[in-house]
Amino acid sequence: MLFFSGDDTGFLDSLTLYAIYKMKYLLLIGIILILFGCTPLSKVGIEYYDIEHIEKSDFSLLNGIYENQHDTVSGKLKHSPGNGFDELERLSILNQLFLSVPELSWRDSLGTIIEPNEKFIQIEFIDSKKAYVSFYHNHDFIFTKKIRGKFKNGYFYLRPKGFIIPLIPLIFGYNFQRTRIGKSGDFLLIDYTVNRWAFALVAGSSDKGYASSRYKVIKRK
Repeated sequence: MLFFSGDDTGFLDSLTLYAIYKMKYLLLIGIILILFGCTPLSKVGIEYYDIEHIEKSDFSLLNGIYENQHDTVSGKLKHSPGNGFDELERLSILNQLFLSVPELSWRDSLGTIIEPNEKFIQIEFIDSKKAYVSFYHNHDFIFTKKIRGKFKNGYFYLRPKGFIIPLIPLIFGYNFQRTRIGKSGDFLLIDYTVNRWAFALVAGSSDKGYASSRYKVIKRK
């Protein structure tokens, strides 16, 4: 057992600063390990796709309205604990471009679940570094969000997305995603990696892996 007197405040301050420094150091190491644990996007993709190489000056080639549900997907996504769902089949344009999306993307104003074939996504690039992504329920506009990134190796690479919740020991979690989009004929291509883990009190869950999927264009803009 340790006892401190009023004269020991300097020591306690130093101890507090050391604990804060150590926590920041551990978080930094954790972030580095998490990022290096993600599969590089350059190693994700389906080889038989006829991929069109898009330069940043041709950013408008990705503009269009697409089905939100893929017609082809491959990869390896693992959710733990198992929930009985095929994680690859649950992928869509929205949940690969954003960490979170509004509830209106899966439930309408009356509370009715929106069917996958009723969801459409419009992508409209403003310039080579940003674009608006709009969600439509059939023909009705619902919301729009912005994505940012840069063109590289024929793809548009979105800015890496992520966060850490360091409230140890009650809550701890992290979520890191990397995404790139490309073009193959009348299809939008999305390559995606995720490394997500969360723990609260006595339960936790995780998602980790990569995927490549293809989405049919409805109309070019």
